[in-house]
Amino acid sequence: MRNSNTVAFIGGGNMGSAIIDRMVSSGFKGSEIFVIDPNEDKRQKLSSQFGVATHAEPGDWLANVGNIVLAVKPQQLPDAIRQIKPYIEGASFISIAAGVQTADLSAMLQTKKIARVMPNTPIKVGLGVCGIFLMDPQLKEITKKIFGPCGEVIWCDREPMLESITAISGSGPAYVFFFMESLEKAAIGYGFNAGQARALAVSTVLGSSRLAKESPESLGTLRERVTSKGGTTYEALKVLGDKELTSIMQEAMDACRRRAVELGEAFHKTLEVK
Repeated sequence: MRNSNTVAFIGGGNMGSAIIDRMVSSGFKGSEIFVIDPNEDKRQKLSSQFGVATHAEPGDWLANVGNIVLAVKPQQLPDAIRQIKPYIEGASFISIAAGVQTADLSAMLQTKKIARVMPNTPIKVGLGVCGIFLMDPQLKEITKKIFGPCGEVIWCDREPMLESITAISGSGPAYVFFFMESLEKAAIGYGFNAGQARALAVSTVLGSSRLAKESPESLGTLRERVTSKGGTTYEALKVLGDKELTSIMQEAMDACRRRAVELGEAFHKTLEVK
């Protein structure tokens, strides 16, 4: 008999461990969480840090777990699923593998009790974004319970929306960090030391994000409130406009989205070959 309150992670890497961290901090008991990972160091760290049960490989114990999170890379998924196949009948599944479609997961797992999630790295501090598509609407409660503590949850009624979320927020932290690096480098070039430069960059982005989060005004209005025509900010934004930053960002996100689709198509082709 499967326990619907239990969750097993197939893979205990950075994203999996970050999700577990948020789960435990929100009330999940360590005894309700299991992890399968071949890396002994990872298993020991997860066990000591969160009190979860860890295993090097699946076994009969997995047949009692209600929910299984597929937290491995897409290329590792077929082997991972083959290993757990004897123990998964009746379980629900949540995949965080980028690009892998629920139809392909359903074919491999022989079930439609599947949710697909696209999280991003700020879930480590509870400020992430998790796009969720449910193949089975009945999985909404458990996915919300697991990923709600990770940050903002965006429910997607169409699966292709997840590829768009990958382009916007999945890869988005890298865009923000790139921008912050630019601020940091400029500050150093103006004579600030490394510590001051990092503080200027990080605090500027953090403060702006907090203001945007708490303000009812649109992002455009907030931008306009900082910009006086003929002033310093106006001159800076004029340069960004002349360089067509908006077009550049759109082009970058389009490239990211195309790659997410390509990864899913490539994964599907490997299944067709088999």
